[in-house]
Amino acid sequence: MFRFAYNLFLIAWLGLFTAAVVQSHRAADWSHLRGLEPAAKNATPPIIDRIEQAVWRRNATLELSEEDVNRYLAATVQGHQSAFTESLKPFDRVALDFEPGVARVCLSWGGPEKRHSTTASLDFTVKREGGNFVVEVQRGAFGRLPLPRGVMSALVPGLQSLTESLATEIHTVFQMNQIRFEKDKVILDPRSETVKS
Repeated sequence: MFRFAYNLFLIAWLGLFTAAVVQSHRAADWSHLRGLEPAAKNATPPIIDRIEQAVWRRNATLELSEEDVNRYLAATVQGHQSAFTESLKPFDRVALDFEPGVARVCLSWGGPEKRHSTTASLDFTVKREGGNFVVEVQRGAFGRLPLPRGVMSALVPGLQSLTESLATEIHTVFQMNQIRFEKDKVILDPRSETVKS
């Protein structure tokens, strides 16, 4: 009886493991993301200029749409792998998905010249604590397999290369006093009266 129960448990565990592997290799559904369609040449949205003007004036909020942010990222970001994932292909696509209170960074590599495209996503929040912003990873996914944040550490080297390539933009955004994520948009508020003590 014990051997039968053990074999049943082993088969169930292997079935779950196989299902997890299949789900992690299926490309995520990005159909709901805005701004993924190819933009016309020289049609990069002037996002960095708008952010810098808002920081300089400090008189009103700045609302950036998901579509504009993703087109800007498509035109400017060059991600690459480093450390133990260096032999992998560079990122083909980086996009952001804004939801209320949380932003999701979506990564894709493997591209159309291969038969298989790999995707991963990472959900994060941005909170102001004192004079600093704290970026906290909430959860993530490899392909269509949702995973807790600790398992997503394999993405850290690639994400570091992305933050290096966007250092100017990140520094400028963190000069704001408040960053809020809403459905399909991010609201940047440079006004000092919005900061809570």
